[in-house]
Amino acid sequence: MPWNRNEPTDPLEVRRRQLAEQERLLAEQRKRLTETLQGDPSSSLKPVEPPVWRMEEDGPSSRAADPTPARKRHLARQRQRDMVLFFLFIAVLLVVLGIVLWVAYVHNTATVNGA
Repeated sequence: MPWNRNEPTDPLEVRRRQLAEQERLLAEQRKRLTETLQGDPSSSLKPVEPPVWRMEEDGPSSRAADPTPARKRHLARQRQRDMVLFFLFIAVLLVVLGIVLWVAYVHNTATVNGA
């Protein structure tokens, strides 16, 4: 023989009741918290400050004022360094080529002993 249940058979109705109960509990908790916050004026609440990263993004940046001259100076130094390296490698290449040609010349002009 089936027993009489107090719950309705509709699962949506059960979920609605659960949500209503949770909402009621949250409203009571919010009310208690609001009363405790507003009821204690002696506690000095520090004003909410935005995080540091937020202040950096929002405020004017001193580095953004003149990035072009610094970049040009940096690129000029880099170009100068590259040019020095280029001519240094050209000089090394010429020295190596001269040594190779000298060795080839000496090797071809050497007299053969025993001929």
